[in-house]
Amino acid sequence: MLKRIYLIIGIIALLLVLAACGGREDPVVMLVANNPVDRLVYESDEGSNIVFKGDNGLSYWSLTKAGTGALTTYEGSLPPMETENEDGVRTYLTSINGEDVRFQVYVMPEIVTGDPDDIVMIALRFSLENILYPRGKDFNPVGIETFVVYRDGTIEELHNTLTPADYAAHFDTHGYDPLSEEGFKDGVQFPVTLRYEGFEQSFVVYQAGGEKPIHPGDATFFDWALVIPVAFLTQFFAGLMGSNFALGILFTTIIVRTLAWPIYAKSNDMSLKMNLAQPDMQRVQQKFATRKDPQSQQMMQMEMMQVYKKHGINVFGCLIPFLQMPIFIAMYAVVRRITLEGGLYTANVTNTQFLGVNLANQNDGIIGMLLAAIVGGTMFLLQSIAMKKPNYVKKTTQHNKTPQAMQTEKTMKMVSYFMVIMMMFISFQSNALAIYWIFGNIYSLGQTMFNRKMNEKKHMRLQQKQITG
Repeated sequence: MLKRIYLIIGIIALLLVLAACGGREDPVVMLVANNPVDRLVYESDEGSNIVFKGDNGLSYWSLTKAGTGALTTYEGSLPPMETENEDGVRTYLTSINGEDVRFQVYVMPEIVTGDPDDIVMIALRFSLENILYPRGKDFNPVGIETFVVYRDGTIEELHNTLTPADYAAHFDTHGYDPLSEEGFKDGVQFPVTLRYEGFEQSFVVYQAGGEKPIHPGDATFFDWALVIPVAFLTQFFAGLMGSNFALGILFTTIIVRTLAWPIYAKSNDMSLKMNLAQPDMQRVQQKFATRKDPQSQQMMQMEMMQVYKKHGINVFGCLIPFLQMPIFIAMYAVVRRITLEGGLYTANVTNTQFLGVNLANQNDGIIGMLLAAIVGGTMFLLQSIAMKKPNYVKKTTQHNKTPQAMQTEKTMKMVSYFMVIMMMFISFQSNALAIYWIFGNIYSLGQTMFNRKMNEKKHMRLQQKQITG
């Protein structure tokens, strides 16, 4: 048995490693250039001797099919020039991993003619959030740096001179909507055009990756059945309390786990009956311990069924705990997805602060590790109490533990420790998920202790009923 558990744990660990490393290289689907703003304008005699280096020089973003991005700084001399217009704006083209990257610089002529206040070029620089959007998120120009270059060589930083609202009004997404009739778009590119004083500059944005927001326009059967109802409860309670996401999680967790309590109680009821049936079950097992022929084994199964019937045990009762799983999976999905932009209830869970912790953060350094430690501590305490045998079990089993039973008990402890470590690792990925598990573990602690008291009384009643017939 122990070897099997080791094998299962090893397979799970291997799958996690493979998922983290990725089986194949994620192909680059798009490159976006950051214009070299340290030198956008050059005198006519400098145009043939341009070298880029440093953070404000030429760089480019590599965006992958799965929705990740990396920034590479270009250092060195100019690549081949593609075009030069009549104003002296040069466009350079270079190819990286089969993808083209273009950028521009302005080389002023020796004699500047025309209106010095005419715009000759607009240069853009982006952060990753400006050009790579997860599913459901609308375009947002905040963070884009826009440099307007005039004929006389002066430069205006448009992102600093305009108000945020006026600045955003200059960007046109051409009616792009991240939600289509088939659901949220994923792995698509869409153009954005900046218009200013009659001058236009276009660039392309990539939308891919990330979890799906909760929305009827992209809902599965499971979403309709459980995720959307649980999300409604979460946003309802959050909305009553200033859109506080944490309080929405708290009250929804209490309701969901309370609704699942009858399932939990039914599972405990089966455990009680199994405990009372142990003497009869052991008697049947000992009776057929040395008889391994098919007929004897069939007779043993028939006698075991009689024992189950005598004690009111349903052979399908072991499946009862699994009835809770869809509810808990739905709660897990809601916590991770309800705050995503583009979702049905996002506007009602906007306050993500709780006791100084931002629940919207992921991999949140010291805060994330502290929350993960609390998750691990509460989970360990919960499992320790849950695995601690009640008094009525100790009285019937402490003197007759078989080697197989001892090995099974040891194995269960190892599996529980492994689960605690897994929960800590997963909860570090999301502060909101960590808070949900902390609330849930604390509630389950109270639930377990209450049920333990109730089971003691129920066991005494069942035992008395067996004695009196």
